[in-house]
Amino acid sequence: MTRYAWADTAFDLAWTLAVTTGRTEQEVLAAYGVRDDAQPTDLTFEAALEQRNEHFDDYGLLQLTRRGQHLLAIEPNGWVGNAPEVARTLSRPSGVFLSVYWSANGDHQIVQARDGQLTARFDPTFIGQPAGANDMLPGWCEPEDFPLDHLKSASLAAVERVTGLAFDDSWLTAPVPTYRLPV
Repeated sequence: MTRYAWADTAFDLAWTLAVTTGRTEQEVLAAYGVRDDAQPTDLTFEAALEQRNEHFDDYGLLQLTRRGQHLLAIEPNGWVGNAPEVARTLSRPSGVFLSVYWSANGDHQIVQARDGQLTARFDPTFIGQPAGANDMLPGWCEPEDFPLDHLKSASLAAVERVTGLAFDDSWLTAPVPTYRLPV
């Protein structure tokens, strides 16, 4: 978790970060509802977050970039990648999808699918608590994996553990292709 300590103090960071393997950019864009003829604009995360917040009721934004075998989808202040159907679609027929959602008001959720089947959906805030009774916990998840004062760094560590992709915070400062999402 130490590698991701920066995330625990990034209080304005609201997003869904999703990682998938074995998919093309077009497949990911389609699963998120991006039109076939959509043209991206290169934006940093901060610029995309600012635009998203200004046009919150008009459209969402999706930043898409490839990191080796992984496709990384980031939605500034968005949540499409948190939907179980997106997870199932992008893990089908054989693959892995994992997303981490953090809202501006402190909500957290992790969604995972493997080979078209939902394998996890939980709020790491409530692992082992009655409020988390309806969670779908994966075998790799233990309550001590997500200390409350380090939920964000622990979530990024889980992304790395499950997908093999180590997130680099410098990716948030590099302009990447950014697409509009319907609301």
